[in-house]
Amino acid sequence: MNIAIYDLDKTITRRPTFTRFLLYYARRTAPLRLVGLPIWIMALIGYRIGLYGRKPLKQFGISMFMGREICPISLSDIAASFADNVVKNGLQPGAIARLCADREGGALLVLATAAPGFYAQMIGDLAGFHAVIATRHILTPDGAVTHQIMGENCYAGEKLRRIEDWLAQQAIDRKDAHIVFYSDDVSDSPTLNFADQAYAVNPSKKFAKAALKAKWGILDFRLADGDSKRP
Repeated sequence: MNIAIYDLDKTITRRPTFTRFLLYYARRTAPLRLVGLPIWIMALIGYRIGLYGRKPLKQFGISMFMGREICPISLSDIAASFADNVVKNGLQPGAIARLCADREGGALLVLATAAPGFYAQMIGDLAGFHAVIATRHILTPDGAVTHQIMGENCYAGEKLRRIEDWLAQQAIDRKDAHIVFYSDDVSDSPTLNFADQAYAVNPSKKFAKAALKAKWGILDFRLADGDSKRP
């Protein structure tokens, strides 16, 4: 069985999606929340210098721009509109070409991302993925999505753990699967090492150096043919 697993942000998309979605949602539901943008920028800086991790950062951002409990109807409508825009206008040309090639080759397409499932699932569905593995959020008893992440953020080693869980749920024996994984960031090293064939997409100098050392392929998805810099 051939399985092609793709990261989302800056792997298949041109730009990151998380902050864009927060602002997209706020503009359509409570524009006054946008006055918190400078605070969000400071929060991003705090994360970059190591004051806290991704999970609390993301929970803070969602509570600031979307609320602590989110109406499932408005969330579904706005997430669908956002996903449609991303798939129509925000995918890298090389990613589109590679997805088509993997699909035509009979691969099972899986999107594995740290993005919240409430919009990543819709992007995956529209882009033709067979399965989506994303960050999950706790629901209230009446079905509202909360700002709180269920378990851990689907990032780095947690992403690999979720992929392994998904394989087990699908009754797929790892020995029977040929897995290809595409990512734009060195944080995905656990899954890149797990894959039979791994590709660094549009890598930074640091990531490109790590890719060469690990013998991962290098792809440029900004190009229409997804040009491979290394076989």
